[in-house]
Amino acid sequence: MKNPLEIYFKENDGRIIHKWIHYFEIYHRHFQRYRNKECIIMEIGVSMGGSLQMWKDYFGDQAKIYGIDIDENCKQFEDKSTHIFIGSQSDRDFLRKIKEKIPKIDVLIDDGGHRMDEQRITFEELFYHIKDDGIYLCEDLHTSYWEEYGGGYKQQESFIEFTKGLIDHLNAWHIKGDELSPTDITRSAHSFHYYDSVFVIEKRKREKPWEEMRGIQPGNFLEKNINKTNFEIFLLKLDLLGIELDENLRPEFVYLSPNYLEIKFPEKYSGLTWPEDALTMIGYQRLSNIEFCLKNVIENDIKGDLIETGVWKGGACILMRGILDILNEKNRKVWVADSFQGVPRSNSNMYPDDKNIALNEFDELSISKSEVKGNFKKFDLLDDQVEFLEGWFKDTLPTAPISRLSILRLDGDLYESTIDALFYLYPKLSIGGYCIIDDWGAIEACKKAVNDYRKFFGIDEKICSIDHDGVFWKKEKQIKNVSREKFNREVINRNKVKMQRRDRWIQVKQVIKNGIRNFVHVE
Repeated sequence: MKNPLEIYFKENDGRIIHKWIHYFEIYHRHFQRYRNKECIIMEIGVSMGGSLQMWKDYFGDQAKIYGIDIDENCKQFEDKSTHIFIGSQSDRDFLRKIKEKIPKIDVLIDDGGHRMDEQRITFEELFYHIKDDGIYLCEDLHTSYWEEYGGGYKQQESFIEFTKGLIDHLNAWHIKGDELSPTDITRSAHSFHYYDSVFVIEKRKREKPWEEMRGIQPGNFLEKNINKTNFEIFLLKLDLLGIELDENLRPEFVYLSPNYLEIKFPEKYSGLTWPEDALTMIGYQRLSNIEFCLKNVIENDIKGDLIETGVWKGGACILMRGILDILNEKNRKVWVADSFQGVPRSNSNMYPDDKNIALNEFDELSISKSEVKGNFKKFDLLDDQVEFLEGWFKDTLPTAPISRLSILRLDGDLYESTIDALFYLYPKLSIGGYCIIDDWGAIEACKKAVNDYRKFFGIDEKICSIDHDGVFWKKEKQIKNVSREKFNREVINRNKVKMQRRDRWIQVKQVIKNGIRNFVHVE
């Protein structure tokens, strides 16, 4: 099929058009879906006006054409469907004002000054004014190799090198670590296309990619690629999270591609909700952390039971007990510690960091002991390896009949609940065991309690992130024994004094702000 743009160019008897011949194939490949439809076209670099005539002919009468040029003479090319803005594409304020005046763009063609700063500023200012399914095209990129345009081979300031960096943004979901997180480019750029002297981005809103397997596999493919023990634990995690897969999607395939869960069940994957149809709110990532820690202490023969302080519906404890059952581990108990009345009322006089935390008002957090036991029974996991500690932590943990722990998981939310659990249980955690903090990133009072405890006892083991909220560390050394009275005197009471002084100073500043000078001196 003949290219209508190339035909128009070769038969052109209108205003002058100056183009590299191989560009027409690129234009038609990416632009043809906009022909004879309502669309907004912008070209930077009007020059002699010929290309604006060409776009008008190609896209049809429903297209609205905008041009940008620094030469005021280009205004003569305006007509009822074409508007020309006069200004520099390297002027950010100029470009921002244009965005306020025109609708979002379907096709943006940068054929302007071709200097490195001009191309980059244009991209930075106008790319996000292109529609979610629009096209960005920058041509004459050979100037990236020319010093007189600010370029040069492998010159970091060149636009070619800049676009190479965008490739990392396109693939940011696959980058491990903190080097590059997904950006707006990651979420809005569907594909990059490089041609001789031309760079094209096709936009499309994107979710994080996932992979799937479908169909019947020959032979014993699944048996060879799936560890039956790990797969059984995987299914248990799905059940606890209330995740139901598409009936046509085999769970074995999801097990082999767990990022599917992150895409299709983001809130349950990351623990971002209080789900009515689940037995845990901590999410797949933090459940998997429990699995990792428990397998590790079993493999390394780290002695001790397992405990969670603050269990909600019991899902995390059920996973602990389920893993022990699957691994045929008979010599460890799971301790289920909770008030079974919800979160206690904040004692802000003793623990000022808990001030204004009113989790006790949420009925959703008050789950009875009988309901938690019933949840264990649903999985046939309520037996003599499960022990319940019912009551407020300040009452139950000091005398808890626990001699040694290998997993200590804290989910008590408050400073008070966290500090009580750490003070009475961390000394019982074996060397090589794991301390897991659920609310580190969600509740500042919890994080403060952990930091106060670690600082007082000189705990410097590296804190590792699980997800946005949870952290954990492996215990590597024993800590000194001190009385609770001494700890309260040197940590809790000092915190109270600091908070009181802070509150008083805030009051003083408010008085000053209100213009009242005769206030009482605060020591």
